[in-house]
Amino acid sequence: MTRICGSWELPTRFPWRRDAEGFAYRAPDGAVRAFVNVCPHRAQPVALGDGRLFNAAGEIECQAHGARFDPLTGACVGGPCLGAALVPLPVAERDGAIWLLNGGA
Repeated sequence: MTRICGSWELPTRFPWRRDAEGFAYRAPDGAVRAFVNVCPHRAQPVALGDGRLFNAAGEIECQAHGARFDPLTGACVGGPCLGAALVPLPVAERDGAIWLLNGGA
């Protein structure tokens, strides 16, 4: 396991960088979700680190070309990547921290 950040740092601590770049956030259902920070449309970062990961509807939105993703599943729900999805990363919240589990980036 690799520590990403403290639980209290979500949603402000995205993206992060290890061997690959990912982003993590607390989803509307209260669970922590994480994805590889690559849009399936053009292989550009989804989260640019400026705090604008979500649009007004609560969807994850790629700032490059407007691809929109379901915050619970990562499935593309609109824009140029319809039918594709973000690549999920295995994470867990334990002992007041967010952890990237083995097999993650």
